[in-house]
Amino acid sequence: MGLWKKNSNSKHGATSVIDHGCEAQGRLNFVGTVAMNGKFRGELFSADTLLLGAEGEVEAEVQVAVGIISGQIKGNITGRERVEISGTARVFGNIVTPVLVLEEGAVIDGQCKTDRREAANHD
Repeated sequence: MGLWKKNSNSKHGATSVIDHGCEAQGRLNFVGTVAMNGKFRGELFSADTLLLGAEGEVEAEVQVAVGIISGQIKGNITGRERVEISGTARVFGNIVTPVLVLEEGAVIDGQCKTDRREAANHD
């Protein structure tokens, strides 16, 4: 679950970084992989990959193909392919995804549904 490794399912090789000290709000749509260690508030949508580092903080509705979460999310997460929650992650919201990977030590305050149809319906 390394933060900087290329892990996008996209045919686009683009990787964007929102790093320490950056704070943004609004609606973020992206192609490729976004590696986030900063703070974001609003809505996050992508057909690709979100890598949320241990220092990252998101307060948003998150809908991505793949979410690899090591930081904090306040909001619901929909992963169309998979969501991986590392041992340093804190999620305060519901998770819907066909594949959920959960490491020891992770904190989840919400419900988890591993339902392929329901995750696909969030497109």
